[in-house]
Amino acid sequence: MPRIESASIEEHVKTQTARILDAATELFRTNGYRKTDMDDIARAVGLARNSLYRYYRNKYFILLACVERDTGAYVEQMRGLAALHPDPVERIGAWLDMQIDIATSPAHATLEHMAEIRSDAPELRTKLMELHEAPAAVLHGSIGEILRGKRRDTGLVAALIRGMVEAAAGQARRQENTTAVKRELRRSVERVLKC
Repeated sequence: MPRIESASIEEHVKTQTARILDAATELFRTNGYRKTDMDDIARAVGLARNSLYRYYRNKYFILLACVERDTGAYVEQMRGLAALHPDPVERIGAWLDMQIDIATSPAHATLEHMAEIRSDAPELRTKLMELHEAPAAVLHGSIGEILRGKRRDTGLVAALIRGMVEAAAGQARRQENTTAVKRELRRSVERVLKC
């Protein structure tokens, strides 16, 4: 039996879990989710395959853990935007910046692998909804505040802005110049909100 070098079992489990997720993330990026199996992950970490199952039931749960690790801080920040930015215009600006940041981060690659998992997985559906609900609520609520009393469709404006963000995120990934993309995206969104 291998000797545990950590100060406690909890520390050992935490260290091993981080190693597993790091290795899996790299393998998913390199080989794709479907072409990576539990043997590949175990080998990359230096574990026997049966030892890997002590941490995760299957590779789906490993990907889910990677997504939770990579996006947890983002979701929490998104939920706190209203408190940090009471002004809805400032809040949308911060929201836009966060969208570009997550789209150009390593977490985005992890999120793309989720499309390779069967859609009927309940844990996946829950995580996907959480990842989309928090940002959508912030955007929709902020637009609603700005457009209150005006004869404009908040849902349509939100959809237009989400489309602009998606296009800008793709541009930011290609250009690797997020500052210019963020600046132009903010200008464009401000124009949409003022029309």
